[in-house]
Amino acid sequence: MPYKHEICKAGKTKQHTFYYAARTDTKEGSRRKKENKTSEAQKKVNSRQAVKKLTWIFNENFDGTSLYVTYSYAKENRPSQKEELRTDIDKLIRSLRSIYRAAGEELKYVWVPEVGERGAVHVHMVLNAVEISQLKKIWKKGWIDIKPLDDSGQYRKLASYFVKYSEKTMRTCEGFSGKRYNSSKNLKIPIPTKTTVRSRNAYNHTIEIPKGWYLDKDSVAEAWHEVTGFMYFTYTLIWDGTTRKETKDAYMLDLETGETEIIEKPRKEKETG
Repeated sequence: MPYKHEICKAGKTKQHTFYYAARTDTKEGSRRKKENKTSEAQKKVNSRQAVKKLTWIFNENFDGTSLYVTYSYAKENRPSQKEELRTDIDKLIRSLRSIYRAAGEELKYVWVPEVGERGAVHVHMVLNAVEISQLKKIWKKGWIDIKPLDDSGQYRKLASYFVKYSEKTMRTCEGFSGKRYNSSKNLKIPIPTKTTVRSRNAYNHTIEIPKGWYLDKDSVAEAWHEVTGFMYFTYTLIWDGTTRKETKDAYMLDLETGETEIIEKPRKEKETG
């Protein structure tokens, strides 16, 4: 049965995703019994897609020199209306642009708001490198927390947090923004390649790990798509250039229980002597 193989190269990462198109024949049992396409199911799909695309953006545009910055409001300075919050963020971004211009740099950013159920307000941002002391001078509403990104080049977990914060704000501050994240226009947007593979089964996979790459085991996922009812399978490789044995990870899935197993199989070295 034919299926799609999507590959997206973003920074040091390469994500592979295998999935069936909605119109694929289902005679071989690759599709779960059709269920109602509820709004909640679609929300889960939209959220997962947002995390995937934001991960690509983070991985392509930011690295270990970049910064994860959280601007927090003191209780007495919290915005009383969503329009006030938007005004504060616009002013903050203008101030950031001035800082970067003065440093001879171009500002690159992604930000999301977080408005808690009890009124706490934060603005989360990822920024390209700049002098940290300059960032602290422009925020007078409360305090600022700054953390450098790690050198892995894989920022999937951070993307997940950002989407979670913005979706919380959609509930607590309705109408502030319909976007799951906001970004500068100068970011590179990775474009995945998609090919059609003619095969009876897309889900008996062997994950091949080339030299210089390693598997992000937390990225391996296989599940029923909430809306289409088809299985999908995804994993991400990360480049670090380290010389190690090439491996092939046999990926096994029990369609009845949903349990998976990865068995690492290093290639045998030629005997000498």
